[in-house]
Amino acid sequence: MHMPKAIMAAMALVMLGAVPAYSSDNARVIACFKEVDVPAKYSVKKVLVKEAERKYVRRSGLVLLLEYPAVYHEDKTLVEPAHVVMREVNCKQ
Repeated sequence: MHMPKAIMAAMALVMLGAVPAYSSDNARVIACFKEVDVPAKYSVKKVLVKEAERKYVRRSGLVLLLEYPAVYHEDKTLVEPAHVVMREVNCKQ
């Protein structure tokens, strides 16, 4: 079973008594959250490497007009790194 490191660390602290699971008998749950991984965001720009071109080619007694598409490569720039957000979820009691 695979557990995120943050959850394992929190469980270890509770088991060791460093953080009480509930502060008193009259404590109540206010909200429940789930950790959600947000992937990194990139700005991608196409950079022209070679322009499109057309060529006449002779094949089997015919003259064919062939079109070769333009060639691009992507220039990728990091806009926002990957991070974790806490999303509120319904508490199951």
